[in-house]
Amino acid sequence: MGTGRVACVGALIRDDRNRVYVHRRSASRRLLPGTWDVVGGHVEEGETPQQALAREIAEETGWRLRRIEAEVADWEWSHDGVVRRELDYLVEVDGDLGAPRLEDGKHDANAWLGPDNLDLMMAGRLDGDRRLRDIAARAVRTRLTGRLRLEPIGPRSAGDLWRLHQDEAVAAWYGGRWTAATAQSRAAGFGDAWESLGTGKWMAYSRADGGLVGRGGLSRVPVDGQERLEVGWVVRSGLWGRGYATEIGRAALAFGFGDLGARQVVAFTGPRNARSRAVMRKLGMRYARDITFLGEPGVLYELDRA
Repeated sequence: MGTGRVACVGALIRDDRNRVYVHRRSASRRLLPGTWDVVGGHVEEGETPQQALAREIAEETGWRLRRIEAEVADWEWSHDGVVRRELDYLVEVDGDLGAPRLEDGKHDANAWLGPDNLDLMMAGRLDGDRRLRDIAARAVRTRLTGRLRLEPIGPRSAGDLWRLHQDEAVAAWYGGRWTAATAQSRAAGFGDAWESLGTGKWMAYSRADGGLVGRGGLSRVPVDGQERLEVGWVVRSGLWGRGYATEIGRAALAFGFGDLGARQVVAFTGPRNARSRAVMRKLGMRYARDITFLGEPGVLYELDRA
């Protein structure tokens, strides 16, 4: 996390396919010429970061800031020995997303960044700095539901993973409370899965107040000698019974069938876990059979693509 005055802001503008808008800096630019960038720029004297964000969006695209969904990154970068603190935000805008207005002399091309072309952000970069690419990837992998913001888990999620697994009822399902080291290890593993497998787990936060709700998403697991996508969720016990597990599950199924093209998604739980089995039925999943998974008895549920 950066410290000191915020010098720059960035806007992670997404379309209805969860792609992030980026544009290429003109070859004549003094700073990072010919590289791809998100919308944004310097915070001027007397501006708040939010005011600068709205101004930069209008200047660089012709669109209008409608809503700031979340702060995605607080980081520092340097050029010519000057360190700058930058805040990047996930935002919604008003305007024709098919017709951005490139700022004359500053940008010469634009594109929409999705899971298949994330490394466009590295084109033309001579310093090998992947941080902006990874920030854009985080925005691409984020999902919004009616009540939740689902952020891809990575190393920065370790603290919230630890908090979730201090919940007494959650810990009971996982053989005890996680240590900080366990949370760090699992967060790193989930982050690696997003990069290497194209899928992983999300941390779930309330869109209303930003509070931690739980986690969930998809994993790739072996079943009967074949790799399957498994949907799962964990919700803080104080929030049970409010439909959050179903909301996380539906987002994961939409991701699996819609984005990943899966033909089937499975789920596991313990034979006596009536709560999870009820969620699986709400998701339209059907009981398949009893199964032993990771040495423990369980039940397998399945859902085929419609």
